Amino acid sequence: MTIAARPAPVEGGWVLRDLALLLLVQFVWGANWVPSKIAVAEIPPLMLMAIRFGLLALAFLPFMRWHPREMGVLLAAALTNGALHFGLLFVGLSLGGDIAPLAVVVQLGIPFVTLLSMVFLGDRVGVWRAGALALAFGGSLVVGFDPRVLTYIDAVLVCGSASFMWAIGAIMMRKLKHIRVFDMQGWIAMLAWPPLLAASLAIEPDPVGHVLASSPATWVSIAYLVIGASIVGHAGFNFLLQRYPIPKMAPFLPIAPLFASFLGVVWFGDEITWRIALGGAMTIAGVIIITIREGRRRPPA
Repeated sequence: MTIAARPAPVEGGWVLRDLALLLLVQFVWGANWVPSKIAVAEIPPLMLMAIRFGLLALAFLPFMRWHPREMGVLLAAALTNGALHFGLLFVGLSLGGDIAPLAVVVQLGIPFVTLLSMVFLGDRVGVWRAGALALAFGGSLVVGFDPRVLTYIDAVLVCGSASFMWAIGAIMMRKLKHIRVFDMQGWIAMLAWPPLLAASLAIEPDPVGHVLASSPATWVSIAYLVIGASIVGHAGFNFLLQRYPIPKMAPFLPIAPLFASFLGVVWFGDEITWRIALGGAMTIAGVIIITIREGRRRPPA
């Protein structure tokens, strides 16, 4: 498959190879939480993200093109969906806590997009999507008021803010036309790393010293963040979006947060209480309903 070639849509059921790719992407994204937590333990979060986006910018440089009429919107999308989203997300991760609640709160990006599309794009929300919104946000409240989660509620709130920044960036991206996946990812990376680096040097204690003193395990984790989660994960998922409608893919989306929660228990000894399990199930169910209704309402871009 070349980047220039657009994959043909598939009629009917799943092609086994494509289903395997979708499952691989979900496992890659779910496993992403482990190397993220390992790396952020040694490198300050903003510096870590500056390194990640800098490496991604180099990787995607051959695919990047200049878009004179859309660079302003692209800059806004890069700052929100790139620098602010990932900066806040990894700051939240650095504040500690179990993976499961943070993975649940990150899923609020899609409900936030729905709310923002109502305000700024004039989209209507029917009974199904309104109920799904209530279910998703209600589930997050159940998670947030768990006594164990309250001990690191600051991390949960920061990760929730990261989801909101992602939603703003997603609204911006709806305005971008005729920009291919790797081209857009390259520009987001190129425009995100300078402000992240500047912020790190300004407010984080000795970020360069932490980078120089980091262990091989941290650099392996960074390689996973760049190659696994960003290149393999996003490229594979966007390839599938061109072949299958969103409602057909939606039932598989909970695999990533569920796998992340499982790895948090196995790798870090996290504890999943009944409130976290119930609230997580409510939030993920709401996200799936919104995704399915969104996909049926209009074809994916």
